[in-house]
Amino acid sequence: MEEKKTAVLLEYADLNDGYVSVESAKGQGIAQTYLSFAEKEGLFTKVSKGLYIKRGYMRDPFYELAFRYRKAVFSLKSCLFLHGVTQEETLEVHLPRNYCTHGIEGVSSRHVGEKEFTLGQSIVVTPRGNFVNGYDLERTMIDLLRNRVRYGKDDFLFLWRACKEKSPYREKLEAYAQAFHVEGELSLLDYLF
Repeated sequence: MEEKKTAVLLEYADLNDGYVSVESAKGQGIAQTYLSFAEKEGLFTKVSKGLYIKRGYMRDPFYELAFRYRKAVFSLKSCLFLHGVTQEETLEVHLPRNYCTHGIEGVSSRHVGEKEFTLGQSIVVTPRGNFVNGYDLERTMIDLLRNRVRYGKDDFLFLWRACKEKSPYREKLEAYAQAFHVEGELSLLDYLF
C-alpha cells in the first residue's frame, strides 16, 4: 500500500513542476506521513512548511515565496522580470498592512494600504510555469514611474520603452496613473516618446 501511495505522490509531483503540498497530498487521499517517509527516502525535499519538491526538479523561488506568504503580491522589480522586461531575478513583494512577515528573508517587502495593494493585481506566470500573484504590466509601469529615482535616467528610459512595447492597454495605464496621481508624468513621457 505504501508503494502505491508513493507512486501517486511521484506522479502528482511530475504533473505539478515537482511540487507537492501537504494539502494537495490530502486531496489525493495521502496522509502527510507519507510525504515525510518519501523525504526520508530521498525522493522529496521539504522546501517550506507544508511544501515538498521531488528530487531532480529545479526550485522556483517565486512559487515557494507565494506558497509561504499567501497574501504576497510580486511588485516592481519582480514584475519587470516576470513580464519579461528584465533578466534580473529579484524577489520584491507588496503585502497588506499588519500582515506578519516574521522570517521573510532575502526578499524586499513593503507593507502598503488597500488601494496600493489591490489595484492592478493579476496572476502572472513564473519562468518555471507556476502561477503567482503579481501586478499586471500597466500597474508595473506606473510603479516604475513612481519609483524612477531608484534607477538612473538611462536605465529608467530603457525599462519604460521595453514596457511600453509590451503593453497594449493604454486606457488601463491612464486609469492607474490617475489613481496614483501621476498623470502629469505620464503625459510628459508620452510627449517624449
